[in-house]
Amino acid sequence: MPRPPGDREAATPRTPAQRQRCERILATAARLGARVGLEAVRMQDVADQAAVSITTVYRYYPTKHHLFSALLLHHTEAAAPAQPLTGCPATDVTELMVGVCSSMLARPRLARAMITSVNARRAESTSVGDFNLRATILSVAGIARPTPQDTQLALLVEQCAYGILSWAVMGETTPAQAAGDMRRACELLLAPWGATETTTR
Repeated sequence: MPRPPGDREAATPRTPAQRQRCERILATAARLGARVGLEAVRMQDVADQAAVSITTVYRYYPTKHHLFSALLLHHTEAAAPAQPLTGCPATDVTELMVGVCSSMLARPRLARAMITSVNARRAESTSVGDFNLRATILSVAGIARPTPQDTQLALLVEQCAYGILSWAVMGETTPAQAAGDMRRACELLLAPWGATETTTR
C-alpha cells in the first residue's frame, strides 16, 4: 500500500472533480471518526468508503492527522449562527461560538479526533490555519473594517473556544459545561461589543 512520508505537504485540490473527491474523503472520515474514533480509523477504509484510491487519500491527506485537521478546518469554515442575527455583535458572536462548541461535542469521538490531530500537527510542524474562526466572528459581528482591537478580540474568542473544546474532548468538562463556559467567556471577552449595533465600519 502506498504510504508517503508523514512530513510531506498535502496537495491542494484545484479542479471541481478534485474538490468533490476531497469532500467525499472528508465526509467519510467524519462518519468513521464519529463511529470508531481516531485510533481505529484506517486510511484504506476511508478510501474504500469514499470510492477513491488510497493514493488519492494520501495525496491530499498524508496522515490521519492531516485528514482530521482538514476536517476541523472544514467544520469551522462552515460555521454559521443557528438563529437569525440580532444586530448586537456580542450576542450574535456568543450564539455562534456556543453553537460551534455544541455541534462539535455532539460527536465526541470525532471532536477528539480533530482536536488531537490539530495538536499533533502543530507539534510536528509550523502548520497554521486549522482552526480559523476569526473571519467568521468578525463577519457575524458585522465588522467589515476591523480595528486592531476588534481583530484581537476575535482571536481571543477563537483561542478560548479551542481551549474549551480541548478540555471537553479530554473529559475534563461535559459538553453542557463547555457550552456554559463558552457563553461566559464570550460575555466577558466581548463586553466592548455589547452595546454596539451591527455596523459596516
